[in-house]
Amino acid sequence: MTTGGRALVLGGTKFLGVHLVEALLREGWDVTTFTRGRTNPHLFPQVTRLHGDRDDDVSALTAGEWDVVYDLSAYHPAQIHRTADALQDRTDHYVLVSTISVYADVAEPGVDEDAPLAALDGPVPETFEPELYGPLKALCEQAVAERFASHTIVRPSIIAGPHDPTDRFTAWVVRMSEPGPHVTPPLDAPVQWVDARDLADWLVRLGADRTPGTFNAATPAVPFEVLLRTIADEAGVAFEPVVLSDEQRAAEGVRAWADLPLWLDDPTMRGLLDVDITRATAAGLHARPLSETVRDTLAWVRTRGSDERRPDEQPPDDLRAGLTRTRDAELAARYDG
Repeated sequence: MTTGGRALVLGGTKFLGVHLVEALLREGWDVTTFTRGRTNPHLFPQVTRLHGDRDDDVSALTAGEWDVVYDLSAYHPAQIHRTADALQDRTDHYVLVSTISVYADVAEPGVDEDAPLAALDGPVPETFEPELYGPLKALCEQAVAERFASHTIVRPSIIAGPHDPTDRFTAWVVRMSEPGPHVTPPLDAPVQWVDARDLADWLVRLGADRTPGTFNAATPAVPFEVLLRTIADEAGVAFEPVVLSDEQRAAEGVRAWADLPLWLDDPTMRGLLDVDITRATAAGLHARPLSETVRDTLAWVRTRGSDERRPDEQPPDDLRAGLTRTRDAELAARYDG
């Protein structure tokens, strides 16, 4: 495996980007980041820091050469084409971090990388629209394949671990580490994730080796009970789940995904967190023990400050996902037993 070299990270100062830059530096890479300069601009003074906007000005990319480009910030195919125009064949390999949300049909478990992708019903919007996240990411993948002969596409599941700004995984780490009871999804529901540090280390290797292909990136799926019980065990508290019925959730307005993160009750989406990872495992994706991800996430969240997010992202109750502590306690008390 080739190590070291010149890497350009499109992103690099938030969550996965932080872990990726750290991993590249550990491996001796000469790193350049390209960001808008808004999020954690103080990070990584030892790297070359370029600023611009992928929706407008990418002129900072018109000089320089890189062995590998890591794209963590593309949400619209025009951003890929704009970047490719600026780079003008001055990179050997392009790694796009996409998403498992690109698949057209995730009703059943075991979706692999050859499954059909989501498509737009109508013209491509001029700018990114959140409700079209999956189809636009699929178009980003297509643009990468068109513009970069040597490329890797990685489709992560839910990314977990320290510096998570979404709180989807972190919400469970926080709540289930507190004395219960707590409202939970059905305990047999499947769930997958990938630790950001494992993903970052693997991205470095994929780029260094110029590994071609497309990969789902996740841990093996486990029942939700395994995740929640591991958190309780790591925190040293009793595991006391309260599973509401469909009728109770509807009556109380408890929403899948938003109030109960990482769980989807829509039958057309139930395979989203149980995708096939055979190809990624064969290509060297390593998953650290769940207990380690939980322990490190819990240690981080107990010390994180407001600088972990921009001021407009700082939520009430310190979590951006899941039931509030008060609402969780209220519902658990009402339906426990």
